[in-house]
Amino acid sequence: MLFMNVLRKFKAHVGEFWWYSLLVFLACRSGDVIQAFIGLWLVPAKVSPNELGAVLPLQQFASVVALPLCVLLAPLSRFLSIYAARGEYGKVKRLLQTAFGLAGLTVVVLFLVARFILPFFFERMRIAEGSLGMLVLACGLFCNLTPVFTNALQGLKKFNAVACVNALGAPVRLVVMLLAMPFRALSGYMLGQVAPAFLTLIAACVSLRKELGRGVKSMPFFREDGGKMLRYMLPVAMGTIVATLCGSWEAILVRQRLPEVESAAWYMISRLADIGTYVGISLMFVVFPMAAEAEAKGTESKWLLAKLLGGTFGAGVFFTLLYLIAGRFILSAVPLWRTYAGYSSELVVLTMRQTLFTTMAAFGTYEGASGRFRFLWYTLPLTVIEAGVLGMSTGYGLFESYSPAFASWLKSLDAAHIGFFLWWMTAMAFLQLICMMIHLCLRRCCTSQSNAGVA
Repeated sequence: MLFMNVLRKFKAHVGEFWWYSLLVFLACRSGDVIQAFIGLWLVPAKVSPNELGAVLPLQQFASVVALPLCVLLAPLSRFLSIYAARGEYGKVKRLLQTAFGLAGLTVVVLFLVARFILPFFFERMRIAEGSLGMLVLACGLFCNLTPVFTNALQGLKKFNAVACVNALGAPVRLVVMLLAMPFRALSGYMLGQVAPAFLTLIAACVSLRKELGRGVKSMPFFREDGGKMLRYMLPVAMGTIVATLCGSWEAILVRQRLPEVESAAWYMISRLADIGTYVGISLMFVVFPMAAEAEAKGTESKWLLAKLLGGTFGAGVFFTLLYLIAGRFILSAVPLWRTYAGYSSELVVLTMRQTLFTTMAAFGTYEGASGRFRFLWYTLPLTVIEAGVLGMSTGYGLFESYSPAFASWLKSLDAAHIGFFLWWMTAMAFLQLICMMIHLCLRRCCTSQSNAGVA
């Protein structure tokens, strides 16, 4: 009893933002020991080195396969938060029913299209298809459908349920992978991605039974808010399509254009680098419904953005410095990682790149929740340029028949190695951060002038 009183006083002292951020962070990170075991021990031990570099492209391709579903569901996530904030549970129920309907309509088309694309993709990745094709499709569909239900929990501020699901997801994933990977490592890995998503879907339906059960009448929403949803969907669709396609293209280039040992090294150091993004991901999850609710009510939420960016960037810088000091020691400490100890400097660069990238994602999350998309004017072109330059600089053979001089210059860059990829991607992420800072400064100046004019 005393412990619960202390927790309640602590929650009241730190406020909802930090309390729920801490709750979600602890729940998500409690499974990170298992996730670390999976990513840094189980997968390298079970997947052969010549296929290890294909793990990340497989995940990215699953996102590409489900991209149409992701775009269709994008506006539903924000309006779930808005309706939940207003207490309009009938509309929330209809939104979730709509999500299921859209998933059912798109799944058949996606399966037919993917069956033509997958053989070509697996050939480029230098891996046999087997059962992987169906599992990649299932992963893409489930992993894009479950966020809608997670967002319903998020919008209703059922963070306890979210914490429970996140805490259980990692053990379920581990058990499935331990059972499946001995038969075929990559298929077992993808099945392990599907299992937590399916668990989340079931748990969310159970948790929402009170608000969305038979006692809640389904209410139409499209006539009133359909136009707003479509206007919201267009910029979100543009951002989602560009980010997904370019991210997948870069992951494929890492596997296809780099030597196999370097693509495997990219997998290993990326697992460690991503640890620096954990804080930011937890903060984004909590901020989204709060920012959407603040926008719907017309209340001030600048403090949310300051805490979001500060926490995301600060955590990433901490891990960058940690790897700068002890990266080689960490990679040398475990026999499975020792092969990649020579990539400790690349680990530092990739961690910094992930920090900058996640900080920009946090800013995009806040702006998107608030219904603002001007940041797309600079993030989308820079994202395309980043992926385009990597493709051109390592695919100079395409230009030899059209412009031998240009092809020769591209060849002289010697871009098909991990160092070039990392420094180029980090430079472009830094440029996006500079643009974001200019964006915020200009908005602040305009707001100050507007307030002065009113006064």
